[in-house]
Amino acid sequence: MDLKLYKRPISSLSVTGERVRVTPGVVAKFSSALSDRMVNIYCISMGEYSVSFFVDEADMAKARDALEEIVSKTSSFGALSIMKNLGMVTVTGTEFMNKPGVITKLASVLSNKNINIVSVSTSFDSAVLILKWDDCKKAYDTIGKDFRI
Repeated sequence: MDLKLYKRPISSLSVTGERVRVTPGVVAKFSSALSDRMVNIYCISMGEYSVSFFVDEADMAKARDALEEIVSKTSSFGALSIMKNLGMVTVTGTEFMNKPGVITKLASVLSNKNINIVSVSTSFDSAVLILKWDDCKKAYDTIGKDFRI
């Protein structure tokens, strides 16, 4: 397994609304606006009533302006909320495909250290953990020790 701690704080910008999930092109609309402002998206998380974009905190104001412009003009989106002072730890490896319970173990070892996972995004070979910035180094060290990375 590989473990990576991102060195800069990130922010979450979440758009909420009754029709987020069922509105075609939501991710394309918002990600295009961010791209037009030269904002790199580190991670996207989508739920029933929200879509969240995780960006470098240094780009948060540009990202906020881009997303607010769309939210203010589109009735299906209700609000834009922002969380600052977040960090990102990624865990990558074939264990995610071949060994049941890897996500459970990640959550458990962090919970045992009183570290809250703000958001998680997974793929077949990795997990992106979004945490409070102040917890990131502790989470990185804890995962490294418990998973022997």
